[in-house]
Amino acid sequence: MKTATDQHWNERAASVADDIEVNIMDVFQRDLEYDYVGPFLSSEMRVLEVGCGNGFSTERFRELVAHVDAMDYAENMIDRARERVGERNNRFILDNILDPKVLEGPYDAVVCVRVLINLAGFDEQRRAIDVMASLLEPGGRLVLAEGFVEGFTALSALREELGLDPITPAKINYYSSLSDLMPVLESHFELTDTFHLGAYDYLTRVMYPLVAGPENVRHNTVMSERCVELARAFNPDCFEDLSRMRGLVLTKRG
Repeated sequence: MKTATDQHWNERAASVADDIEVNIMDVFQRDLEYDYVGPFLSSEMRVLEVGCGNGFSTERFRELVAHVDAMDYAENMIDRARERVGERNNRFILDNILDPKVLEGPYDAVVCVRVLINLAGFDEQRRAIDVMASLLEPGGRLVLAEGFVEGFTALSALREELGLDPITPAKINYYSSLSDLMPVLESHFELTDTFHLGAYDYLTRVMYPLVAGPENVRHNTVMSERCVELARAFNPDCFEDLSRMRGLVLTKRG
């Protein structure tokens, strides 16, 4: 049975006109995610993309690899992806990462961006990780970019110190603790690299509302564009704790 979150994304695929905003409202955040994920993919790879949405990301990833199986649990997302993006060196697959019926591993790499947060709770997140590990070759790579409570807590503490309201995660999402999820990941994988969007979160979620006033903050403005330019040029590790999303690059043990 589909959850309210599953239904939300299925309805969103049918209701949001602009392809660029279907999967995430903050399009500059998504571009930063792509910047970090892309270098971990290579031309010989057969890749599984978990949670492909309307195929906006698939269109970019398929240029970097040999083949992409792009799956989603929302029928309307898959229909929209097939119609808009088409299938070339990729397939769009309707399936459930918790209990896949169609996916055909093993894959050289699995890309999972902002998918675990859409599952119903920690047990489902753990199940999804187990399944993704089972679909990878030994030595295969999992590129995981997910939101965790630690970043929200750190950002909210800084905002409150400056007189801003805390950040409230979307009600449709479940954010686990990175410290809780790491043992699950480490049961299958070795951590080989990390990335974060801390500078972008600091600029857009602290500096921007502080300067413009929280009532004036909007997505995808010229200010957002300037913030992403600065975040690309300067994203030091001291901002990592402020990142709502953390990127983990993991290698499956043989």
